[in-house]
Amino acid sequence: MFIFGVIFALVAGILFGLIGPTTKIAYNFGASASLAILFRYVVATIFILPFIPFQKNLLKTYQKNIISFLLISLGSILLTSGLLISFNYINVSLAVLIFCLYPIYVLIYSVLVDKEEINIIVKFLFFSTFIGIFLVLGPSLRIDNLIGIIFAVIASIGATSMIVINQKMSRKGIQPIPINIFINIINTIFFFLIIKVFFSLNISYDFNIYLFIFIPSACYCLAFLSQLYAIPRIGQSNTALFLYLEPVVGVLGAVYFLDEILTFSQLVGAVVVILSLLLATYYTNKTKNVVS
Repeated sequence: MFIFGVIFALVAGILFGLIGPTTKIAYNFGASASLAILFRYVVATIFILPFIPFQKNLLKTYQKNIISFLLISLGSILLTSGLLISFNYINVSLAVLIFCLYPIYVLIYSVLVDKEEINIIVKFLFFSTFIGIFLVLGPSLRIDNLIGIIFAVIASIGATSMIVINQKMSRKGIQPIPINIFINIINTIFFFLIIKVFFSLNISYDFNIYLFIFIPSACYCLAFLSQLYAIPRIGQSNTALFLYLEPVVGVLGAVYFLDEILTFSQLVGAVVVILSLLLATYYTNKTKNVVS
């Protein structure tokens, strides 16, 4: 069970990381940001719709746990909109660095609120992984605009709330598929209304644009589903730790797909992150085997 949870978390981190560079490729082919965002949730909704007939007591589950479903959907909205807005005000690397604080928030919540017992070595690996991310991103620490900082923090809080609420929902026996269905449908409606009222969809008739938008949309869909499956198996704190792969894969993907240059410090940072995750897997699995 634990190994499957690690695999799901790793898949989520890798696919989340691929969203950035593949989305950039779609932009280079003429896709607009608003179209890419809406297409992401439309694809995710279409992907999840065939599962609906196989869900028992779906409406009853939503009615009984409506607050939890609304809260986790709100977290998803805060995550997406927070990052989107922050990129307009501050350096992207700085925004991603602030956003990637969310595993630390999850760790603090797990220890202080949920009283989760976490190995001191794993705690240390959380911070060593963050240092590795700092090196990978190589951000400019100059604060250009406080608004951008605030929205990046909002995105990080949104990611934190999604993981924490998902953990609580899994304890109630709520499966990942109903959660995925609810979030994607709600987000599709929400962002369609927001984009329709305040922005422009800039709909294109070029098939290649939709082909390239589909790739990051599929990455998001599978990554989010993998994250939902990982949390009940290895817990919210361990899942958050493995999601640190996201910025590393994002930077490496940019180097491979977009011909961006990888500096020595970024290479060192990537090695630190990967080694920290390997050690975290080893010590966490070792602890579980001792307990069992």
